[in-house]
Amino acid sequence: MKSSREMMVLLGVAMLALAGCADDTATTDAGGTGGGSNGVCLQASQIDHTAILDDSTIVFYMRTGKPYVNKLRIPCSSLKIEDGFAYETDSSEICSASQTIRVLRSGNFCELGQFTPYEAPAKP
Repeated sequence: MKSSREMMVLLGVAMLALAGCADDTATTDAGGTGGGSNGVCLQASQIDHTAILDDSTIVFYMRTGKPYVNKLRIPCSSLKIEDGFAYETDSSEICSASQTIRVLRSGNFCELGQFTPYEAPAKP
């Protein structure tokens, strides 16, 4: 049997290992969250900025520089012209196909779709 001190050291090592995982900008929920979700979640605190491409597409740029695109479930009327949205979450993550956003000026609510890694189109 391990001593109390050895157990504390092992517990500390385990906690440090878990803390390192918390810095990931995107996680995958292997079980999925239902509703056809691909299980990708973004850490809200790691989102640097967003870009609205059109009424159906938002790019979330992470602090690491890695972007993720979200294709909304259905087009969100006035999203592009209003040029801004807000979201609220009870957790530290924003997950595929499980949350809504609110267009700032119009107040329209729209459902997020799947998050996938984003590659900007090549410039001609």
